[in-house]
Amino acid sequence: MDFHNLLQNLKNQSFFSNLVIERGIEKESLRVTKNGYISNKKHPETLGSSYTNPSITTDFAESLIEIVTPTYTNVDELYEKLKIIHIFINQNLKDGEMLWPFSMPPKIEDESKINIATYGKTNMGRLKHVYRKGLAIRYGKTMQCVSGIHYNFSISNESLKQLGYSSQNEKNKAYLNLIRNFKRLFWFVLIEFGNSSVVDKSFVAGRANDLDILNESDLFKPHATSLRMSDIGYQSKAQKNLNFKYNDLDAFLSELKSAIITPYPEFEKLGLKDDENNFQQISNGILQIENELYDCIRPKRAGKSGQRPYQLLGEQGIQYVEVRGIDLNPNEAIGISKEQIRLLDLLLIYCLITPSPEMTDEEKNKIEQQDINVIKSGRNPNLKVMYKNIEMSIDSARKELVDELKILASEFKENAFISAIENIGDFKKNKFNQEESFQDYGLKKAKENYERISSFSNIDVGLCEKEASDSLREFDKMNREKEIAFDNFINSYNSKI
Repeated sequence: MDFHNLLQNLKNQSFFSNLVIERGIEKESLRVTKNGYISNKKHPETLGSSYTNPSITTDFAESLIEIVTPTYTNVDELYEKLKIIHIFINQNLKDGEMLWPFSMPPKIEDESKINIATYGKTNMGRLKHVYRKGLAIRYGKTMQCVSGIHYNFSISNESLKQLGYSSQNEKNKAYLNLIRNFKRLFWFVLIEFGNSSVVDKSFVAGRANDLDILNESDLFKPHATSLRMSDIGYQSKAQKNLNFKYNDLDAFLSELKSAIITPYPEFEKLGLKDDENNFQQISNGILQIENELYDCIRPKRAGKSGQRPYQLLGEQGIQYVEVRGIDLNPNEAIGISKEQIRLLDLLLIYCLITPSPEMTDEEKNKIEQQDINVIKSGRNPNLKVMYKNIEMSIDSARKELVDELKILASEFKENAFISAIENIGDFKKNKFNQEESFQDYGLKKAKENYERISSFSNIDVGLCEKEASDSLREFDKMNREKEIAFDNFINSYNSKI
């Protein structure tokens, strides 16, 4: 069935007129000093507890703020929420601190001064800290300071029913179909959302790399899209042989469990505990926990704190997908535009409704190699990629995909989706300025974005203030409760997989 007929059938079933998309955003940004260096101060208490505040937490480091939005069925409301949280953060940063606008970190003078995030005395809070200590000793603190956007996406149960997916089993299949197609089209995300073709030399200090010299302080790749996603960025050689093809949920969970319980010699040598007998890893597996799986998209299910993703997915199935591999947009004060959000929606619906054959080992290997090529050279319009099983230039593949996304957008109720894809522009080319360092340019952009956010007026941050104060009270209460010994807790946690 060709794409036009596919859309006509869906239109006849009123799929588009009743389509409800549910989306939320997790956005990471480094807090930096007025000189553009990573802050070594603790997470500001006026932002609430990073452990219990539902909207503002931390990722790897105390300085790595993570914003978490609720789920919205309206793009404008999601964007507005992101804006409000940014305003609140701006108001509570002290001593000239700002949010760094890029996914790649600024100049790192001394990696040891990067403070790993802490979450209090509760066993679960300590577990979160130990996980981060494990990341630090496995991969180094510098690599963990890259940041980006995670886009959480699902469609309503009613919309899934209109596609013929009613039972949870069928929903699992629907989202796995989406995931496989997304992986086939990840090249498009890299060329449209990639914003990290330059890095400060300090990012790869002491590490082998194949980058070119841009100037005295910076390295680059002329046609790179997202060095953040490359082998110098958020990657793990320990995970290279994992076999996630997303054909079946049980197979995915089996592979995930194996990755967690199978010791990895290099991590085993590091030891579970340090010289002072304190935990420094949760386990010595290829993955300490599920969240350590680095992929451009993952199946997810929300649950209470302490419930393992493995358990949740196994018992309740897939609820949504988490899209990763999206770089921060330095030209947007809050890191992403409404047009980009709608472009992601279009791409994900496209992945959901188009045929998705099961992935073979051969295809998986080809996709992985293709992603490496696009990460390093995707802004070369002549680079070859696979699109619909045909090898063609990335420029031609992009044109064909954009044409189909335009047709898809015309079926959406909101005209804003048509505008989003029509304003996508020509094939992006990288621009480099040898005269201005990445550090200086990033600092200039950080100041611009800070001032832009500060200029937003008539915005009520009352809910943010309430969440912050409530979270501090809840955090204090949790830390006073008696719990089992931490060693027993870790053993119990590891036994749940």
